[in-house]
Amino acid sequence: MARRSNRTLTGVRGPNSALTEFLRVEGITDAFRRRQERDDSASREQSPTDRNDTEESEIPLPSSRLDIHENIVNEEEDEEERAIRQAARRKRKAANRRLGGGFPSESDSDDDDDKDYSDDDVRGNGFKKFGEEDNCVDCGKIFNMTVYSRYDRARKGYLCEACNENLKQREKIARRNQLNARKKRKKVAQALLDKSSVQMPTLQDICIKKITQNIDDVDALGDIGQTNMNKISMILSKNRSLNNSTMTLFLHAGLKELEFWDCSNVDSDSLNKIASYCPNLESLTLFMCGHFHNDNLKYFDSNLPHLADLSLNGPFLISDAMWQEYFENGGSRLSKFEIRNTHRFGNDSLISLLENCGSKLTKLKLSRLDGLDSAPVYDLIPHYLLTSTLTSLEISYPYKEELITDDLLINILSITGESLTSLNVDGCSNLTDRFLSEGVVRFCPNLTHLSLKLLDQLTDEGFAAAFRDYSKVNSGGLINVQLTKCTGLGNNAIHSLLNYSAQTLVELSLNSIYNVDKDFLFQIFTDDHHPLKIALKDSIDNSSQRIAPARSDEENNRNGITNFYSRINFPLLTTLDIGFVRAVDDEILNFISDNCSKLTILETYGNNRCTLRANVRNDLMVIGRQNDIL
Repeated sequence: MARRSNRTLTGVRGPNSALTEFLRVEGITDAFRRRQERDDSASREQSPTDRNDTEESEIPLPSSRLDIHENIVNEEEDEEERAIRQAARRKRKAANRRLGGGFPSESDSDDDDDKDYSDDDVRGNGFKKFGEEDNCVDCGKIFNMTVYSRYDRARKGYLCEACNENLKQREKIARRNQLNARKKRKKVAQALLDKSSVQMPTLQDICIKKITQNIDDVDALGDIGQTNMNKISMILSKNRSLNNSTMTLFLHAGLKELEFWDCSNVDSDSLNKIASYCPNLESLTLFMCGHFHNDNLKYFDSNLPHLADLSLNGPFLISDAMWQEYFENGGSRLSKFEIRNTHRFGNDSLISLLENCGSKLTKLKLSRLDGLDSAPVYDLIPHYLLTSTLTSLEISYPYKEELITDDLLINILSITGESLTSLNVDGCSNLTDRFLSEGVVRFCPNLTHLSLKLLDQLTDEGFAAAFRDYSKVNSGGLINVQLTKCTGLGNNAIHSLLNYSAQTLVELSLNSIYNVDKDFLFQIFTDDHHPLKIALKDSIDNSSQRIAPARSDEENNRNGITNFYSRINFPLLTTLDIGFVRAVDDEILNFISDNCSKLTILETYGNNRCTLRANVRNDLMVIGRQNDIL
């Protein structure tokens, strides 16, 4: 659209003012005013009759427009001149910002609208007009100013075109280096989340990565070994690349064990290929198998005669009736069964499983099954299990916490505890110290893995007493202990556990055990000859002469006595989670690093006093510090 020409005596052209633009849109222009004046003069010369006819035939303008016209005719030229001046100032400032100049910033525009920068003022501040000659502040060369000339604020002068290009190249390289550094930080952070380190990959890892990128052509390699195939399968599952096409590459007639950890992109027809291509399967693991439905389970029943180990996560399309039919038929061969995350595995399904497979089960894992909502059905479990057959038991995250009680676990452990090596009761928050003292301590002498997450009714003294007694029963020690969010535990309980199992522990989680204090952590991770520990021991000895020795931390604190703990060695500990233990800081990290020589992964989420200043070993991966940035 053409814009009206606004000119002054100096020949400067600028944009229309807001008021002029409004009048133009409303049709009030110079031509309109002249035509209106002619119409007014003509109307005065008409007769009254003609004037009345004219008034009836013509639509009069709104009175508001005429009022606006009368008020602004005398001011229009001044408004346009001020608008031109303001537009010129804005144009100079915009050009200066684009070229790196030193005019006032846009944030100061409100103050500058009332100012008028003259040419003398611009020259006085060191700024030049376009077309003038100037000396480059970098190389000293004389050049003509253009709209592309850049103003250097630091040296208060302009750059020639060559120096400007060199500066652009340096800025481009700096931006590229900044981007590469950020990518490197993201790579390191991603490796931390994966609990791995950024290092030179092995030739085997490079080959496996290349295979996963060209998975469709993997048949050309021939036999690459089942171990490598499992590793490739895990990589594809992690990247959500396991689908109908890629999953068939892992199937062959001689296969006996198969693990797919993410089947979300594998449909039901492709799942049937597992039974078609691998009739000799003995162990099958399918996680995130939301497409697995009744027809698949029925097909597995008829085509996998040797299947004895079945682990499913998320088979929510299989009905309760289909589970019963499967256990009554081919499922009766099962000796290991694991099911998670489905609401359709109900009370009748569990009863059918126990009736048909209970006497042969060596592994039973039931987790997050909302369909199991009857406590009497859970009470049937110990009646169908045989003595000394079950080695791994998990009953975790029940639909309601009151479904799993101390009596139920004690009854189950009294039957199977002799052979049990792994026990997981995560989320069974109705359990108390009695479950430990009367169940685990009495009936489980061979446990190596114990997971008690979210058991908030366990107490510090009850746990400590149970493990003091358990050390007399289980002489081997525990390998993996998970105590996440057992918020009732404290120094006494953790010391009793570590004093018994520290020599065998490989993985330990103390996440969110708030009652553990820094003094306790300092003592167990510090040599007994440390000056502070010697002074502490002398202080305790002096206090003991005045006050009878207390039995617990609580009593000692009440009497003003601090317990003395000897150093505990962790020769095999490789993974430690001490997240949300507020007593942990940089000093404690240093002691842990020095005392745990095999420790490779240390999680510190939620501990805001753990920073990069901690002096830990180079081969120790510390995850979760708040100042670890991408």
